[in-house]
Amino acid sequence: MTWIKYPLRIIDAILINREAYEKGEFDPRKSIRWKKSLGFNAEHFSLPIKGPVEEAEKRLKEFLKLLPVYLAVAREENFRVFVYINVHWHDVSALSKHPDWYQVDYEGKIIDDVYGRGLMPCVNTPWRQESIKLIKKIAEYKPDGIFLDGPVFHRRGCYCKYCRKLFEEKYGPPMPRKGDLDDPRHLLLIEFQQDSMASYMRDAYNAVKEVDENIAIYLNGETLRPNWATGRENRKLAKYQDLVGAEGGFEYFELIQTPIFKPGMTAKLLEAQAPDKPRVIFNAAKHSPWNREPTTPEEIMIRCLETIANGAFYWIGITYRDPEMEEALKEVNKWVEENEDAFFGTRDASKVGLYWSQFTANLYGGTVPVSDFTGHTIKFVRDYMKSFVGAYEVLLRSHVPFKVVCDYNQLADLDLVVLPNVAHLTEEEAEALRKFVEKGGLLIASFETSLYEVGRKLENFRIADLLGVKYLGLEEYGRYENYFTYRREWHPCYTYVIKTTLTTARALGVVSENTQGYYQPIKLTEYPSITLNDYGKGRALYFCGNFFQTYSDFKFAKYLKLFNSLLDELGFRRQVLVENAPSSLEITLRKKDNKLYIHLVNFTSDLKRPIEYIAPLKNIKVVLPQLKAKHVRRLLGKDMHVEVNKHTSITLDEIHVYEVLEVELS
Repeated sequence: MTWIKYPLRIIDAILINREAYEKGEFDPRKSIRWKKSLGFNAEHFSLPIKGPVEEAEKRLKEFLKLLPVYLAVAREENFRVFVYINVHWHDVSALSKHPDWYQVDYEGKIIDDVYGRGLMPCVNTPWRQESIKLIKKIAEYKPDGIFLDGPVFHRRGCYCKYCRKLFEEKYGPPMPRKGDLDDPRHLLLIEFQQDSMASYMRDAYNAVKEVDENIAIYLNGETLRPNWATGRENRKLAKYQDLVGAEGGFEYFELIQTPIFKPGMTAKLLEAQAPDKPRVIFNAAKHSPWNREPTTPEEIMIRCLETIANGAFYWIGITYRDPEMEEALKEVNKWVEENEDAFFGTRDASKVGLYWSQFTANLYGGTVPVSDFTGHTIKFVRDYMKSFVGAYEVLLRSHVPFKVVCDYNQLADLDLVVLPNVAHLTEEEAEALRKFVEKGGLLIASFETSLYEVGRKLENFRIADLLGVKYLGLEEYGRYENYFTYRREWHPCYTYVIKTTLTTARALGVVSENTQGYYQPIKLTEYPSITLNDYGKGRALYFCGNFFQTYSDFKFAKYLKLFNSLLDELGFRRQVLVENAPSSLEITLRKKDNKLYIHLVNFTSDLKRPIEYIAPLKNIKVVLPQLKAKHVRRLLGKDMHVEVNKHTSITLDEIHVYEVLEVELS
């Protein structure tokens, strides 16, 4: 099944198809040719099968009658079709027909407010067998692939009789309340729901492969966030999928609160979790949740470019026609089609790893961003997500190419690993980090990294020897006017300070006393603000507070300058240097054979979201200090100047939204 490895440009126009169908105007060939005219080569296809039970059953029959006709035309047009199957929502009227199929909350009440009004089926009920029968029936029509939208556990469920029985048989009573992260048994609930999901996906996968090994199947996976709410663990689910995908570009309500780099962040996560699978990022071409409010051309371009620059394929969900947006999609699709080599079969070539700990996300606490499945944002006092996203943005804006790593076995090829408040580190992870630094690796950690184990806070950091400090306590400094120093420079203080004493590390600055106010005298303490420790052949730098979370909240300009100075202090050798570029130029490095691909994504804009204007960048200089290029090719623009001596220097006259440099290595 080699076709899924080539750059898929996937469209989903299900709502548009449905509208034409209901008017009696749906023409399969016309529909497919329109999608191809935009530059897409594949789609998710269905007719929304929603509404009261009788209506849904009628629509399903209509769809199954249409499907063979549509697939025949798609084959003639050389257009790949994944049949979309909704396995996460039913109308509330279905309850009377199948009262035991649907998810139940802790109090035993049916959850009937999905999308405002609706039910969510449970994979451990008899619904499981019926849904897999439908999946197998769809497979018998021989589509290219099947996409499952769901299943998923509700953030308040599930406590149906089937779940309770299975859980208590395996773990014993009681079944913990979902969302109580401080309950040690909550981890058992997470494991149970993850295994239930993987078991369902295994059966669905096997059902499809019994019909035809060449039919691809995948589902709507988990984005970068705590996954206790949904029960989806991508690493467990990947085994039973031919591709993996997640909603990186579904952006809701106040877009300014969503990182512009969310699609790329999701792509990096999926590569860490399923490096050998083709990866798809689902990007909605709308201002979610408003289906009739298309996003701007600039927004959809950035979502696509963030995706491909980070090694994934994009899916674009179009819910409402818009000529300007369609022109933007044509342009992006044309770029990808004409330069498939740059997007096919590459791997991340960066030497910096940003550590994502699913264990910390599920135990310590972190925001679960709004999605179609969660319904709203779930917040906690402790917030690992903000530290991670802050570190992501600091690296990106420092023009440091990096990858996401989610396992201690992924450290081998790195020069630097960043631990943004990774509060829960296992002993195996701690030992792997010690060996990494001992052999010459560099480490940056912050705040409560390694200060917790399941169910309790430790008296000292698990990696105290590596950091070279001893934990004394934590103080909330809040939003008052407080400072810390570095090289006699004043910087706004962290909102939470960790008080430490030095063992083998040296202090690079100190924190002030907590003023608990504004315009108060600033008095410095003896407590370190940042420490640096030599360990074996490597070094470990520690922020004595929530540096990355504070950056995420306030975007202090000095924090970026400080971080770059600290990289120099660590002895970090950059793979790429950029001159004359703002921090809003993202750089990623991909490699294939002897070619290095440098992706440049420009999101310098009109200071709002949705973005409506991207400011071109001029005379950008890209330097590869450790490489001598044999040949350099600019894939999208034309003018450039290349110098090769001890290193490689490339000057670009202008970058608008995107550029890729293909560097052939000698």
